[in-house]
Amino acid sequence: MKISNPLSVACLSACLFLASCGGSETNATESDSSGAGSEVAASATETIAAMVADCEASADARAARHNKQPLYERLGGHEEITAFVETLIELHLTNEVVKPFMEGADLDMLTTNLVDFIGAGTGGGETYKGRSMPASHAGMGITPEVFLSAGGDIGAAMEAIGWGPDEQAEFMCIILSMKDDVLMK
Repeated sequence: MKISNPLSVACLSACLFLASCGGSETNATESDSSGAGSEVAASATETIAAMVADCEASADARAARHNKQPLYERLGGHEEITAFVETLIELHLTNEVVKPFMEGADLDMLTTNLVDFIGAGTGGGETYKGRSMPASHAGMGITPEVFLSAGGDIGAAMEAIGWGPDEQAEFMCIILSMKDDVLMK
């Protein structure tokens, strides 16, 4: 993802590291009555805000690329999106921060729904028939730290599939645009 602000890069790297490496420690810190936990939460929240700002700043360039060739085609269509989703689910299942949120999930249905959701949202012909984002994530208690950790998995899956930097940035901006539907209220 192209991030124009060097502070955003540093915050993103730190928060992804903290979220993906210190799941239970991060949760313990958040509940610490000393106030130290609020610094971790603020850092993740600030990182997300900086990433959203970068997405807003790149909106015209992303729209121009999409108008020239839909993101769906640049991602490789249905086959590559399916490979991405399968890789992402594998990463989520091994990510100690995200793994608890995957417990009990019907992985076949999740794969189908995610492929359809991504395909429909990036200009493909798929039709998404699943629940809305707010309904899918209601009551899950997803914090900014969990959101960033899941985002780290998304970044790793995009790298593994070989999506280019523009496509990665565009896809992450789509994910970030749904943060209010995913994060706990």
